[in-house]
Amino acid sequence: MDLAVPGAAGGRPLPGAGRRSLSRVSDTLGDRLRSLVGSDVYSAKGRLRSDDTLVRERVGRGLGEASARLRELISRWRADRVPPSTREQPFPPASVMEPIRKGERLCRAIEDVASAVRGLPVLNADKVWDRVRGVGLEELLQFDWSLVGESDALATELTEVAELDAVDAAAVEGRLRRIRELMGDRRRYMEIQA
Repeated sequence: MDLAVPGAAGGRPLPGAGRRSLSRVSDTLGDRLRSLVGSDVYSAKGRLRSDDTLVRERVGRGLGEASARLRELISRWRADRVPPSTREQPFPPASVMEPIRKGERLCRAIEDVASAVRGLPVLNADKVWDRVRGVGLEELLQFDWSLVGESDALATELTEVAELDAVDAAAVEGRLRRIRELMGDRRRYMEIQA
Protein backbone atom coordinates (compact mmCIF):
# COMPACT_ATOMS: atom_id res chain seq x y z
CA MET A 1 0.00 0.00 0.00
CA ASP A 2 1.49 3.32 -1.08
CA LEU A 3 0.97 6.04 1.54
CA ALA A 4 3.12 8.66 -0.20
CA VAL A 5 1.64 12.03 -1.07
CA PRO A 6 1.79 12.52 -4.83
CA GLY A 7 3.99 15.50 -5.58
CA ALA A 8 5.20 15.85 -1.95
CA ALA A 9 8.89 16.46 -1.39
CA GLY A 10 10.65 13.13 -1.02
CA GLY A 11 7.35 11.21 -1.39
CA ARG A 12 6.84 11.10 2.41
CA PRO A 13 3.78 9.30 3.75
CA LEU A 14 0.86 11.26 5.14
CA PRO A 15 0.96 11.83 8.91
CA GLY A 16 -1.19 9.21 10.61
CA ALA A 17 -1.71 7.26 7.38
CA GLY A 18 -0.29 4.09 8.92
CA ARG A 19 -2.69 4.29 11.84
CA ARG A 20 -5.74 3.78 9.63
CA SER A 21 -4.63 0.28 8.75
CA LEU A 22 -4.49 -0.69 12.46
CA SER A 23 -8.12 0.20 13.06
CA ARG A 24 -10.69 -2.56 12.73
CA VAL A 25 -13.60 -0.29 13.61
CA SER A 26 -15.90 0.68 10.79
CA ASP A 27 -14.97 4.16 9.66
CA THR A 28 -18.42 5.71 9.89
CA LEU A 29 -19.15 4.61 13.47
CA GLY A 30 -15.58 5.25 14.60
CA ASP A 31 -15.62 8.70 12.99
CA ARG A 32 -18.88 9.62 14.70
CA LEU A 33 -17.57 8.59 18.11
CA ARG A 34 -14.27 10.36 17.45
CA SER A 35 -16.14 13.56 16.63
CA LEU A 36 -18.18 13.32 19.84
CA VAL A 37 -15.30 12.46 22.11
CA GLY A 38 -12.73 14.69 20.43
CA SER A 39 -10.05 12.01 20.10
CA ASP A 40 -8.90 9.23 17.82
CA VAL A 41 -10.90 6.54 19.67
CA TYR A 42 -9.79 2.90 19.50
CA SER A 43 -7.21 3.50 16.82
CA ALA A 44 -4.11 1.75 18.17
CA LYS A 45 -3.63 -1.00 20.69
CA GLY A 46 -1.70 1.11 23.22
CA ARG A 47 -4.47 3.70 23.49
CA LEU A 48 -7.41 1.45 24.32
CA ARG A 49 -7.25 1.95 28.09
CA SER A 50 -6.91 5.72 27.84
CA ASP A 51 -9.71 5.86 25.28
CA ASP A 52 -11.92 3.91 27.65
CA THR A 53 -11.29 6.56 30.30
CA LEU A 54 -11.90 9.33 27.76
CA VAL A 55 -15.32 7.89 26.87
CA ARG A 56 -16.25 7.74 30.56
CA GLU A 57 -15.24 11.37 30.99
CA ARG A 58 -17.30 12.33 27.94
CA VAL A 59 -20.38 10.56 29.35
CA GLY A 60 -19.73 12.20 32.72
CA ARG A 61 -19.55 15.59 31.03
CA GLY A 62 -22.98 15.10 29.42
CA LEU A 63 -24.46 14.04 32.74
CA GLY A 64 -22.74 16.97 34.48
CA GLU A 65 -24.27 19.39 31.98
CA ALA A 66 -27.70 17.89 32.61
CA SER A 67 -27.27 18.20 36.37
CA ALA A 68 -26.01 21.78 36.09
CA ARG A 69 -29.00 22.74 33.95
CA LEU A 70 -31.40 21.26 36.50
CA ARG A 71 -29.67 23.17 39.30
CA GLU A 72 -29.95 26.37 37.28
CA LEU A 73 -33.69 25.78 36.75
CA ILE A 74 -34.12 25.08 40.48
CA SER A 75 -32.27 28.27 41.37
CA ARG A 76 -34.35 30.40 39.01
CA TRP A 77 -37.58 28.79 40.24
CA ARG A 78 -36.61 29.48 43.84
CA ALA A 79 -35.74 33.11 43.07
CA ASP A 80 -38.88 33.75 41.01
CA ARG A 81 -41.56 31.71 42.73
CA VAL A 82 -40.71 30.99 46.35
CA PRO A 83 -42.09 33.82 48.48
CA PRO A 84 -40.09 35.16 51.43
CA SER A 85 -41.02 33.78 54.83
CA THR A 86 -43.49 35.77 56.87
CA ARG A 87 -44.93 35.37 60.33
CA GLU A 88 -48.23 34.24 58.83
CA GLN A 89 -46.58 31.84 56.35
CA PRO A 90 -43.11 30.78 57.56
CA PHE A 91 -42.86 27.96 55.01
CA PRO A 92 -43.46 28.23 51.27
CA PRO A 93 -46.55 26.51 49.86
CA ALA A 94 -46.12 22.83 48.99
CA SER A 95 -47.28 23.46 45.42
CA VAL A 96 -44.36 25.85 44.91
CA MET A 97 -41.82 23.54 46.54
CA GLU A 98 -42.84 20.31 44.75
CA PRO A 99 -41.02 21.11 41.46
CA ILE A 100 -37.90 21.96 43.50
CA ARG A 101 -38.04 18.64 45.34
CA LYS A 102 -38.61 16.78 42.07
CA GLY A 103 -35.66 18.60 40.46
CA GLU A 104 -33.37 17.88 43.41
CA ARG A 105 -34.30 14.17 43.29
CA LEU A 106 -33.49 14.10 39.58
CA CYS A 107 -30.16 15.87 40.22
CA ARG A 108 -29.20 13.24 42.79
CA ALA A 109 -30.17 10.46 40.39
CA ILE A 110 -28.09 12.01 37.58
CA GLU A 111 -25.09 12.41 39.89
CA ASP A 112 -25.43 8.80 41.06
CA VAL A 113 -25.36 7.58 37.47
CA ALA A 114 -22.36 9.82 36.69
CA SER A 115 -20.50 8.30 39.65
CA ALA A 116 -21.36 4.81 38.45
CA VAL A 117 -20.05 5.61 34.95
CA ARG A 118 -16.76 6.87 36.36
CA GLY A 119 -16.54 3.69 38.46
CA LEU A 120 -17.01 1.23 35.61
CA PRO A 121 -14.42 -1.55 35.87
CA VAL A 122 -11.30 -1.40 33.75
CA LEU A 123 -9.74 -4.60 32.48
CA ASN A 124 -6.18 -4.78 33.72
CA ALA A 125 -4.82 -7.96 32.18
CA ASP A 126 -3.17 -7.38 28.81
CA LYS A 127 -4.41 -10.72 27.50
CA VAL A 128 -7.99 -9.57 28.11
CA TRP A 129 -7.37 -6.29 26.30
CA ASP A 130 -5.85 -8.29 23.42
CA ARG A 131 -9.05 -10.32 23.24
CA VAL A 132 -11.21 -7.17 23.29
CA ARG A 133 -9.06 -5.59 20.59
CA GLY A 134 -9.20 -8.74 18.53
CA VAL A 135 -12.85 -9.73 18.69
CA GLY A 136 -14.93 -7.39 20.80
CA LEU A 137 -13.91 -3.93 19.72
CA GLU A 138 -17.03 -3.31 17.62
CA GLU A 139 -19.32 -4.33 20.49
CA LEU A 140 -17.42 -2.23 23.02
CA LEU A 141 -17.60 0.72 20.66
CA GLN A 142 -21.38 0.26 20.37
CA PHE A 143 -21.78 0.33 24.16
CA ASP A 144 -19.63 3.46 24.40
CA TRP A 145 -21.41 5.15 21.49
CA SER A 146 -24.78 4.47 23.13
CA LEU A 147 -23.60 5.78 26.52
CA VAL A 148 -22.31 9.01 24.98
CA GLY A 149 -25.48 9.41 22.91
CA GLU A 150 -27.80 8.91 25.87
CA SER A 151 -25.92 11.34 28.12
CA ASP A 152 -25.79 13.98 25.39
CA ALA A 153 -29.49 13.53 24.62
CA LEU A 154 -30.33 14.02 28.30
CA ALA A 155 -28.24 17.21 28.45
CA THR A 156 -29.85 18.52 25.26
CA GLU A 157 -33.39 17.77 26.46
CA LEU A 158 -32.79 19.62 29.72
CA THR A 159 -31.17 22.56 27.94
CA GLU A 160 -34.34 23.03 25.90
CA VAL A 161 -36.58 23.20 29.00
CA ALA A 162 -37.48 26.78 29.96
CA GLU A 163 -39.05 26.26 33.40
CA LEU A 164 -38.54 23.76 36.19
CA ASP A 165 -42.15 22.60 36.16
CA ALA A 166 -41.79 21.74 32.45
CA VAL A 167 -39.11 19.09 33.14
CA ASP A 168 -40.43 15.69 32.12
CA ALA A 169 -39.30 13.59 35.09
CA ALA A 170 -40.39 10.35 33.43
CA ALA A 171 -38.27 11.08 30.35
CA VAL A 172 -35.22 11.97 32.48
CA GLU A 173 -35.66 8.82 34.56
CA GLY A 174 -36.07 6.80 31.35
CA ARG A 175 -32.75 8.12 29.99
CA LEU A 176 -31.03 7.37 33.30
CA ARG A 177 -32.52 3.88 33.34
CA ARG A 178 -31.23 3.33 29.77
CA ILE A 179 -27.73 4.49 30.79
CA ARG A 180 -27.78 2.12 33.79
CA GLU A 181 -28.88 -0.75 31.54
CA LEU A 182 -26.10 0.02 29.06
CA MET A 183 -23.57 0.10 31.88
CA GLY A 184 -24.80 -3.27 33.13
CA ASP A 185 -24.68 -4.76 29.63
CA ARG A 186 -21.18 -3.33 29.09
CA ARG A 187 -20.00 -4.69 32.45
CA ARG A 188 -21.38 -8.16 31.66
CA TYR A 189 -19.76 -8.07 28.22
CA MET A 190 -16.40 -7.16 29.74
CA GLU A 191 -16.77 -10.00 32.27
CA ILE A 192 -17.38 -12.44 29.42
CA GLN A 193 -14.25 -11.20 27.68
CA ALA A 194 -12.22 -11.66 30.85
